Amino acid sequence: MKIIAPASLPVFVVLALATAGCGSDFTSTSSSDVGTRPAAQTTDSGGTDRVVMRSLAFTPAIVHAKVGQRIMWTNEDRAPHNVTYVSGAKFTSSRPVLGPGARFSIKLTQSGTIHYFCSIHPWMTATIVVSQ
Repeated sequence: MKIIAPASLPVFVVLALATAGCGSDFTSTSSSDVGTRPAAQTTDSGGTDRVVMRSLAFTPAIVHAKVGQRIMWTNEDRAPHNVTYVSGAKFTSSRPVLGPGARFSIKLTQSGTIHYFCSIHPWMTATIVVSQ
């Protein structure tokens, strides 16, 4: 008798491997100028839109901001993450690993739509929509 594995088993294995090292306690802080990005965000009085990395997701996933504002990401997850540029107004990606509690920020200098993701957890994607 043959045993046939379910079709979803390869997906489960990939997800398990992708999250296997998620208990790291690395911390770092970095920042970059340039960028654009959308999300439903929280803006503080200093003109900074905040995005959190929590439950293996960027929250909010779309930020609407203005040129001149900053975007600040904070890793509130137990897993390490990063912010990796994909397209739109160019910005320097975060360090390879932002451990729990780490922060990363950019200053928005151009209007447009920015797409980014976490290269450690590629399903974590988000957008910044920047207007004048």
